Amino acid sequence: MRKIAIALLSTTALFGISAQPASAADIARPVYKAPPPVVAMYNWTGFYAGGNIGWGWSSGDGDIIINGAAGTFSGSGDGFFGGVQAGYNWQNGPWVVGIETDFQASAGNGSISGFAGGNTLTASGDSPWFGTIRGRLGVAQDRALWYVTGGALYSKSEYDGIVTGFGPFSGSDTTWTWTVGGGLEWALFDRWTAKIEYLYAGPSSSVPSIPATRVTDGWADTHIIRTGLNFRF
Repeated sequence: MRKIAIALLSTTALFGISAQPASAADIARPVYKAPPPVVAMYNWTGFYAGGNIGWGWSSGDGDIIINGAAGTFSGSGDGFFGGVQAGYNWQNGPWVVGIETDFQASAGNGSISGFAGGNTLTASGDSPWFGTIRGRLGVAQDRALWYVTGGALYSKSEYDGIVTGFGPFSGSDTTWTWTVGGGLEWALFDRWTAKIEYLYAGPSSSVPSIPATRVTDGWADTHIIRTGLNFRF
């Protein structure tokens, strides 16, 4: 009888030990999910160059003296333009600092008229080219760069007209002024970006030399809006 009890205990123990692995296999193992891949933020640092097209318009008015008589003048102009730009960006965190220069060929033209006593001035002109040298300060939101910009604008003006009491005249002038604006640049691919930009320019540093005529006071506003593509090197 004792031998039978010992045999039963041994058999029970054997089955208990052999059953443990089966019971452990029935317990669900925890599932560990792989962490999501880390996506690198877009880096705006580096050289870039590209092209742009746009539209510009301007208007102005002021006081004028023609043949010794005081009067007023006004003028306006507009036109398409296109050109190239190049620059460099430095990025530190979300902040992007850069410098950019551009040169544009322009189809802009306009006219000016003045009246002083019995004297009149009528003239027309065009601006075959202009360019800017500007700094840029922006905030990057990954592939989007919002920025403000400011610096200098230079331009070429060619004009001809007539002043009563004097006759016809013509000439050309290269002038400088300041410009400010802002824009949005978007990274399309790793090396290609697109932008839209607005610039405002103040009155020129000098006015065209017109015979028997002198501008005593005046103001002019110029607005530029353009879109372009850049390639980052």
